[in-house]
Amino acid sequence: MPDQKKNLFIFNFNKHISSFLKGGLLFFTPVIIFCILLELLILITPTSFSIIGNYFDEKQESLEIVIFGSSQILNSINPKFLEKPSINFSSGMQHHNTDFKILDQTRARLKNLKTVVFEVSYGHFEVRHNSRYFWKNNVFLKYYGVNLKDRNTYPSDYLLYTSNPAFFSRLLYGNYLKNDGSYQYNAFGFNKNKYEGKFKTLNYDTILFNKSYVKINRRADKNIFKHNVSFFYNMLDYCENEGLNIVIISPPTFNNYNDLRNPVILKRRDSILSVISEKYKNIYFLNSEQDEKFTAKMFWDEKHLNPDGAELFTSQLNELINSIE
Repeated sequence: MPDQKKNLFIFNFNKHISSFLKGGLLFFTPVIIFCILLELLILITPTSFSIIGNYFDEKQESLEIVIFGSSQILNSINPKFLEKPSINFSSGMQHHNTDFKILDQTRARLKNLKTVVFEVSYGHFEVRHNSRYFWKNNVFLKYYGVNLKDRNTYPSDYLLYTSNPAFFSRLLYGNYLKNDGSYQYNAFGFNKNKYEGKFKTLNYDTILFNKSYVKINRRADKNIFKHNVSFFYNMLDYCENEGLNIVIISPPTFNNYNDLRNPVILKRRDSILSVISEKYKNIYFLNSEQDEKFTAKMFWDEKHLNPDGAELFTSQLNELINSIE
């Protein structure tokens, strides 16, 4: 005869499990739906990444110039003012190891590529490379079709919101709730309305600039420097083997930033550029760090140009590239 106590225990246990699963389903279903909606909303929201990705898909075979760098380059180069077909793959906090992976994985699609532009601004050799967990790896995978994760991809690697909820929340807020027009991109993914910033807030008053806090890396790190320089040489070797012209740029920075630069960092950077100029043939330089043609009203903070400054600096780059070819 069956043990009624045992059967009763199994029945109650199964009932509890069933109730738990139903409760979990009721709790998580709205969360999952909300996350899916957020992801879909991001996909229909214009971003520099999505516009650059679409532009790359359309123009990849005709592109002659590819530009890489951090936010300084993102805000300093507007491809609209380059005469030859160009794309700017720069983004905030982006470093040489990310640049190189994007270049390497897109090279086969860039059939008409002639010139590569790299950033070597002040202190760039003394800052650590992006880690394998760099949140933009998801963005680059989604929009550029490049895998920077050093492993096979998972479906979750294509999700955008979860890669950086704070960034995408600000993006959605700025586009749909605040709606202040701060995000206005041209066909190349360049934000043509990026004037709001520290300098405009201070009414372009240079006296107030000198009293304000300046964010600058003054910590020299010889080990990071050696690693980054060695990696950069590999990048240059790759470009030379591909028969590409190389342009190394450093965009304008304002006086209050330049005055605070660590002379050790600056000297080490310049010594490497001197070695590079002797070692490589098809290499050219554009250093506008102390160019006095860039006035306060061309910056939005000490080391980032606004669209007016970007037009002038891009014109300088355009002139240099035209002289090369």
